[in-house]
Amino acid sequence: MHTPQRSEFGVYAALTIQITSLAALVTFEELRGRDLAQEVAVFGGDPKAPGAQAVVGDVTIFAVLVMAVVVTTLFAAGSYLSWLSSATRTSKLTATAAWLVPGVNLVAPMILADQAWRESGKDSRLRWLLLLGGWWAAGLTTLWLTAESHATHTNLTGLGVRELTAAAVTAMLCAATVWEVSSPRMVRVMSRQAIAASK
Repeated sequence: MHTPQRSEFGVYAALTIQITSLAALVTFEELRGRDLAQEVAVFGGDPKAPGAQAVVGDVTIFAVLVMAVVVTTLFAAGSYLSWLSSATRTSKLTATAAWLVPGVNLVAPMILADQAWRESGKDSRLRWLLLLGGWWAAGLTTLWLTAESHATHTNLTGLGVRELTAAAVTAMLCAATVWEVSSPRMVRVMSRQAIAASK
């Protein structure tokens, strides 16, 4: 049975925590975000304005949820970069630059992930490329939806169910690429056989 390496398991855990924190923020937005945004606008951001104290609790909850999303996102990014640098035998600086340098980050992360897959000696390249492309397309879609919503939002952040869904799909596909690279070939073959047998 496959036992995940520490860095691989860290990616799975970090992605789970990130999506959980994002789900909590989106839930708050759905339940309270629009009304709270209007109330804060009325007070003009002045905590001493009449009635402002009534929303302090909700504003605090919102701030904590936003910080949780930021921290867990950074944690997920760090976990993935640690795994990627290990899987490709490159430095963490190189892996980080691939994600942060504008323009380069549109293709370099995919190239590094593909390098990790090739170095793992796996087969079924078409299946891998479809998975890799699906993950990247989902990630770009998530960024586009988030940017669009932020520009037109009426709640606090612009995040909603569609952004959460896109982010969750992206996280699952990211985890799948890590599994595809890291799991032993025999485990993957057995998994496919089990799926085929259940049909």
